[in-house]
Amino acid sequence: LRAMRDTFCTAVSLSTMTSRVPFSSFFSAFSACCGLTLAQATPTRASIHERARAWSVALATRLDQPFSMCYASFHTGMLHQWRREPERVEDCAQSVLKIAGEREYQVWTAVGTCLHGAALAGMGQPQEGLTQIRLGMDLYQDLKTPPIFWSLLLYLQAGVYGLAGEPEQGSSLLDKAAGTLRSSSGSTLLPAFFRLKGELLLAVNPDNVAEAELWLQRALNVAQELGAKMFELRAALSMSRLWSAQGKNEQGSQLLRNVYESFTEGFATADLMDAREFLNR
Repeated sequence: LRAMRDTFCTAVSLSTMTSRVPFSSFFSAFSACCGLTLAQATPTRASIHERARAWSVALATRLDQPFSMCYASFHTGMLHQWRREPERVEDCAQSVLKIAGEREYQVWTAVGTCLHGAALAGMGQPQEGLTQIRLGMDLYQDLKTPPIFWSLLLYLQAGVYGLAGEPEQGSSLLDKAAGTLRSSSGSTLLPAFFRLKGELLLAVNPDNVAEAELWLQRALNVAQELGAKMFELRAALSMSRLWSAQGKNEQGSQLLRNVYESFTEGFATADLMDAREFLNR
């Protein structure tokens, strides 16, 4: 978190020092990403999220850079995706798609369509969401730009496959995505990928207990190493549910309670509410 904060502050300083379009465009987009990544690292802290979102959009607007506005809106949408707020994800997706359509930004049309699909699935329309995210992925694959969003989009698509009742397809996509993440800076998201992998394996076949437990343990371990508390909570909740189904109620509750009691805020977020409900059974 300290390294993210320092990078964010450097980006802010650089973006406000230059008025030349190529550099200011780069730094506003870069600082938007840093700010929102910092917020994602602490997804219970709504005040950080809102400041990062507002600052990113305001900077892009002040510099009259619609490309950077797409950048900021997309990462804000991903932040709300982590927080399980699909209506707000949809708002961000529509912002991206509006600007992308006006400016003919093909990459943002593709990425925004994927985000739109994830939002629809989260709002209870998994088949419609799957249709949209497939369309977005096809558009993205046809682009000649560097595939910097590829792993993240695969993760979104895998989750939508799970919601649409096709977990085996989602599990295969995660294998591709995780392989790319291990060799990139996206390794900070590995706990989310590993947890979803375990969940999808159980959805494919409830007898996949041993393999699913292995993936969930990996998610826990990496989240603890990274200090990613929300990802740790999600992995702990998934593991506790698995152990509870095996009759290990006390062991599962203790694991989750240890993580839950380390939080001091964010108790109105969906993940902490789910954890509290599980512990109060």
